[in-house]
Amino acid sequence: MSEISIILVRHGEASASWGDDPDPGLSKIGIDQANKLIDNKNLPSLLEYDFVSSPKSRALMTAAPLINKYSKNLITDETFTEIPSTGIKPQNKKDWLSEIVTMKLSDLPDEVNEWRLMLIEKIFETKKNTIVFSHFMVINALVAELTKSDTLLCFYPDYTSITKIIVEDNKVKDLYIGNERKTLINL
Repeated sequence: MSEISIILVRHGEASASWGDDPDPGLSKIGIDQANKLIDNKNLPSLLEYDFVSSPKSRALMTAAPLINKYSKNLITDETFTEIPSTGIKPQNKKDWLSEIVTMKLSDLPDEVNEWRLMLIEKIFETKKNTIVFSHFMVINALVAELTKSDTLLCFYPDYTSITKIIVEDNKVKDLYIGNERKTLINL
């Protein structure tokens, strides 16, 4: 019986909204939030953890202070990138997302459902303690699955919030939900 800890960290505040810039970095506030992760009491020692990130700039920038603190290599993984919105014009993304997050999981577009299933599969394939720097909807998709929610949106993770999934023998043993707060992506 081996226990695996998977820590999901939402990126810090972005310098632009999701609909305005496809890959913004962090704002000054977001950089401060990322730096505060170094002393965050909710994080264990990460010496024995793999570091994984979405390839998006704001996730990479959020990981940087902890990478430096622990002298870690960062693995970028497309699985943990944002909810796919192929063909949706930037000015329509907020309306599209408002519709998607309230849909029953069984009614999601194929692209979104495939993304969601890949996330779930990836989490259960994890064999080592891992910290993942990712996005609002990624964390929601995983928590929705683990809490048996019938929609993607089940909580509002704050910037740099920490959500922990403890897996033992390929089953979720515990789930700790990160801090919540209404942020710009929220509808």
